[in-house]
Amino acid sequence: MSVSCSMSVFYFLTDMCEVVRPSSQLSRGVKRKRGGNNEDRTEEDEPTKPPPIVQNGLYVAEMFAAHIARQHVISFIVNNDCIYVWFCDRETTIQGAAINFVQDLPRWLVLLLIMQRMGYDQWGLNRVFEPEPGFSGKVMVEDTQIDLELDVKSKERVTHFGIRGRATTVFPVKSKALSDRQRDPCFPNESSELVAKLYWPEETRQSEPDILNEVYRIAQTDPDVRGHIPELVWFHKFEETSTSKIRVALGLKDADRAEQGSRVLYIIVFRKLIPITTLSGEEFIAAWWQVVKCHRALWKGGVLHRDVSPSNLMVYRLRGQFMAVLNDYDLSSFKRDGPRGLERTGTVPFMAVDLLSPDAMAGKVEHVYAHDAESLIWVLTWVCLRYEEGKLLSKNRPLEDWLKVDACTCAEKKGNFGFTGIRSVRPSTSHADSWDLVRRCFSAVQSLYTAFEYRKLTDESAFQLLLEGPMLEHHSHKRT
Repeated sequence: MSVSCSMSVFYFLTDMCEVVRPSSQLSRGVKRKRGGNNEDRTEEDEPTKPPPIVQNGLYVAEMFAAHIARQHVISFIVNNDCIYVWFCDRETTIQGAAINFVQDLPRWLVLLLIMQRMGYDQWGLNRVFEPEPGFSGKVMVEDTQIDLELDVKSKERVTHFGIRGRATTVFPVKSKALSDRQRDPCFPNESSELVAKLYWPEETRQSEPDILNEVYRIAQTDPDVRGHIPELVWFHKFEETSTSKIRVALGLKDADRAEQGSRVLYIIVFRKLIPITTLSGEEFIAAWWQVVKCHRALWKGGVLHRDVSPSNLMVYRLRGQFMAVLNDYDLSSFKRDGPRGLERTGTVPFMAVDLLSPDAMAGKVEHVYAHDAESLIWVLTWVCLRYEEGKLLSKNRPLEDWLKVDACTCAEKKGNFGFTGIRSVRPSTSHADSWDLVRRCFSAVQSLYTAFEYRKLTDESAFQLLLEGPMLEHHSHKRT
């Protein structure tokens, strides 16, 4: 599988590529006179349009979203008589120097001629998953000869929209060989349905399969983990897709730092799970508490999850009961090694407020157990406010703007919510009984944030203060 343009394009771009930085020249709109009764009126009087760079980014994101394993997108921005070639992949964006297609017409025509002869994969399409446009059928991964029938048009497919990052896509798959695999006692999930997770993690991070191997080792002896973790059925790393290759070839990176920030495509097949958001009432609280205990046991065992969010809390049915699962370990790390890579760990609306400061986002604040405990409380609050009888509210959803703001703004909003906003909101009817627990948890969280600093607690003290204590008080209150 090719990870770059053709060699001709490579030589064409070698002397003119640079890592993209927004250009003031490209970001400015161009005034033009309009005809009609008001000859002096300019386009600035019309509704503001996104800058060209933003428009280009949206087009690129749409092209990535349309293809589940797209390697890269090549696009263009035209500014007057200059054209810029952009090469976008999951690591970052490379912008070529401007070509004046009026004054330098021969070179522009040569580039067009080269691109006319570029193949399907040289345009960024992945021939393993899409050997031809519109393909939807069986996929063969050559080194393992595992047959995977992808349902890429399924309504259950969860697609990432964006350019840079892990770009996780989840979709149903069928494989008789994998479905009939011998079962392990640590995984009582009886479902025969499988889902595939396709994503682009940083190469320098511990891989999710490596993390899960350690998780499975802990599950052998710890009942709080056994049965509460995802069952990895099969995985494959596409070594040839590393985003470092084109950057090394173009001289943007040297061999010593080639993997820093680079990403590579993985596919992991799991046994299917159900979102915890489909539960309500006591079933939801019981499942949430199972995840709390599993997370705590793994942390004590040296596996730091570090990305608690509603989408990572799942359940499955076992003999009429719901069993909760702490899912998604691609941002996890081992306590002995610490985190690697450049990627921020966490999902902003559910991260501890202490981790949303500029210093924390730059990696200057240690991620401790209390931070993940606070994330578990934010997840509890989120579900209680936004879901009714297992379904997302169709309108008037509280906290909606948290999904659209940056980390610092979200920290401000969450701080206000924890101290005053929580008094003015009400949970959905199906989660009303859970609200007592939410309030007790927030009373504990508030005690961590003093006027001058964030209180440092041992892991056990944080567990007892933020989670175990409020849960015991909640059950005691329910009994009385």
